[in-house]
This record gives sequence, structure tokens and C-alpha cells, in this order.
Amino acid sequence: MRGVARGAGAVVKSPIGFGRGLSYVLRGMRFVYVQHPKLARYWVFPILITGLAVVAVFYGAGSYYDDLGGALWSLFPESWNEATGWAGGLLRALRWLIELIAGILITLFGLVLVLVLSSVVAAPFNDALSEAVEIILTGEPAPTFSFSRMLADIVRTIRLELLKVLVYLAVVGPMFIASFLIPGVGQVISLVAFALTAAYLGIDYVDWPAARRNWSVRDRVAFARRQLPAVAGFGTGVWVLLFIPLVNLFFMPAAVAGGTMLFVELEDAGTGTGAGTDAGAGTGADTGADTATDP
Repeated sequence: MRGVARGAGAVVKSPIGFGRGLSYVLRGMRFVYVQHPKLARYWVFPILITGLAVVAVFYGAGSYYDDLGGALWSLFPESWNEATGWAGGLLRALRWLIELIAGILITLFGLVLVLVLSSVVAAPFNDALSEAVEIILTGEPAPTFSFSRMLADIVRTIRLELLKVLVYLAVVGPMFIASFLIPGVGQVISLVAFALTAAYLGIDYVDWPAARRNWSVRDRVAFARRQLPAVAGFGTGVWVLLFIPLVNLFFMPAAVAGGTMLFVELEDAGTGTGAGTDAGAGTGADTGADTATDP
């Protein structure tokens, strides 16, 4: 692959903003499911993993939201359960609202688990899909198959995913717990956690090509900081995709392809070797996607 030792220093701030970054989720979906269906050999297994996990999340949220809501309601005075008249009606409405929020929080927590755990399990497949997408975009030949290289890639991808998951849980996990325990500010904490999750998703799915280039952690952080609007926009798109029924089953391959496409265009924009032009002009990553053949 090109630019293996180039590092993030070659990628300067590009004109790709939050809105265009957001669009790469749909571009990735079109790339893998419409333009290059032969890539299915890379994404069938991740979709099966995601599908089972998402079904389990929504089943759990529907089954246990009232139990969690009841546990939270038990923190309030017992006399509230005996209230009658208009006050009793307001309190019953409040309990229903608490149960609704509990269901939403269970769903959010479950989807986060789907994100972090499925990404680890599917890491070798996602890395292979990202590499195949980049070969199509750049037109460069695939590296010669090597069993030792394949094993090294599997170990590398799983190790990197585990490290990213642990860092994410260390930051967002306490915030999620605090959203239950601190009255009045739980919703604010949830919004902050949502924003951090979007940023994490953007960095996570754009990181596959950077990992293959052996970029250091410092290079990756510098890249994400310089391209934060585009990366955060892309991550927000991935996060929102998870809340769309049925569509959320197909988010992972679309996210891998979209993140790779975004990385390639950002890298080309910084080095003057390709893309870097407006997507509406039909150049860059989209043009390569339309004209190249599957590896």
C-alpha cells in the first residue's frame, strides 16, 4: 500500500467539513452494497454478528425497561404511589417518563456494547474489507498472500480494537453510570457521551488504513485533530445509522468502506496525489469507486 511510512504529518487540514464527513456513511453503503457486491465475502460474517447483537439489544430493552424504571422509581418517596387526583396523574406520568428514559438508556448502552464488542470480533474481516476498498480506490495491486502476514494482521487488528475499546469504556463508562446516579444532570451527561461516542466511531473506522501504514499513536491523534470536523461528521453518521431499524444491521461494512474512502480522500488532499476535490464534481474517491474493479 502506498505511503506506508509517510505518517500523518503529510496530511494537512482539508476543506472536508462536518457535512461532507457525514455523507461518507451513505457513500460507504453504496460502495459495498451497490457498486461492488462482490465484496460480500468480507462483510457477510460481520453482518451476521451485528444482526444477532442488535436483535438482542432491542429485545432486552423491551423486556427490562420497566424493571429498571421501577428500580429508579423506588428511589422516590413511597407516598408518591398512593397519590390521587391530579397530583397522582402527574406522578404516574412522571413514572412513565422515567421508564421511557430507562428504555432509551438501555438501548443506548446496548448499542454501545454492539459497537465495541462486534468491532473486536469482526476486526480481521473489517481490516480485509478496508484493504480491498482501498485497492479499488487507488488501483494499486493487492499484496502477495502470505499466511504469516495474515496471522500478523489478525493479531494486530484485534489488539488495536481491544485497546481502543478499553480507552473508550474507561472514558464513557463512568459517564454512563453517572447519568443514572446524579439527578438532574443525567441527560446532559448522556449528550456528552453521545458526542464522544460519535467522535470515537469516526476515529475508529477511519483508523484502518492508518493502522496498515504503521502510523504511530501520535500520528493518528494528529490526523484526527486536524481533520476533526470530517471525522466527527462521519462518526455521527455511523452513530445515527444504528438507530434506524433494519438499516442498522448493515452499518459495519458501510462504516468500514466509508471510513476508508474518507481517509483516502483526506490523504490525497494533503499530498496532492489524487482526490481533494469536491465530491460533487465526480472526482476523488467516488470516481475511483465507479470505475475500478473488485480485487
